[in-house]
Amino acid sequence: MAVYRRSSRTRYVLAVLVLAALTLVTIDARSNGTGVTSDIRARANDIFSPLQRATHAALQPIGNFLTGALDYGSLRRENQRLRDQVAALQNQSVQAGAEESAAAQVMALRDLPFVGSISTVTAQVIDNGSSNFETAVTIDKGTNRGIAVNQPVVAAGGLVGTVQAVSVTTATIVLITDPAFNVGVRLDAANVGTAQGLGLTEPLRVTVDTTGAPHVPKLVKGQAVVTSGLEYENFPPNIPVGTVASYSLTAGAIEPDITLTPLVNLNQLNYLDVLLWSPQ
Repeated sequence: MAVYRRSSRTRYVLAVLVLAALTLVTIDARSNGTGVTSDIRARANDIFSPLQRATHAALQPIGNFLTGALDYGSLRRENQRLRDQVAALQNQSVQAGAEESAAAQVMALRDLPFVGSISTVTAQVIDNGSSNFETAVTIDKGTNRGIAVNQPVVAAGGLVGTVQAVSVTTATIVLITDPAFNVGVRLDAANVGTAQGLGLTEPLRVTVDTTGAPHVPKLVKGQAVVTSGLEYENFPPNIPVGTVASYSLTAGAIEPDITLTPLVNLNQLNYLDVLLWSPQ
């Protein structure tokens, strides 16, 4: 019952306020601001001004909140637009950098001094292998460009490997670090040997051919080693292979222990040159 009386009282007060407001509007519309009506309106303003101020004070936070909410949504949209613009510019910068790097690598393959007059096919690496233990890559050229099995493959630094398999449009290149790979190398004017792969992150091991050698080769760390180009070798002469990583000669031994660091960074292969060359 108390709830009912309170609700009835609230409706009664609201009705009185509405009636008073209508009365004021009517008086204001029919008067010119003088006489009794002006006094009535003035007194009514005095009576209702506290209520107006209280209502304004109560509703102002709500208005500010709604305005702030609208402004916040607009600010979020503007921030997102700016972030999208920044991301687009960054993507353009990255793409431009990648294109510039690719162009530089292609230009570096032109007129390699150790290639000489041998015809070449420039190809892009499209698969670097599925793991760190992979020692082969795939390029985007094949028999349609004259590429064949056992042809040498080089990059700007030197020897990369050899063509292991080929299709019409692609070819698989086995790298010089593959344990099945070997290449004849010249150690000095009188000595040759064979460099063999030990794994992708490992150096090449050199076996020295001591047959008929007048002396044991003496190498220093950092010395460059090139292909020997002997008869029946699968590589033409004077292609850089690597630099001496270690050299040791045990007392009484006839053959030194030599390892080489490949000159080409095999972890960052993007463009290669296939030499259209065979020993025959």
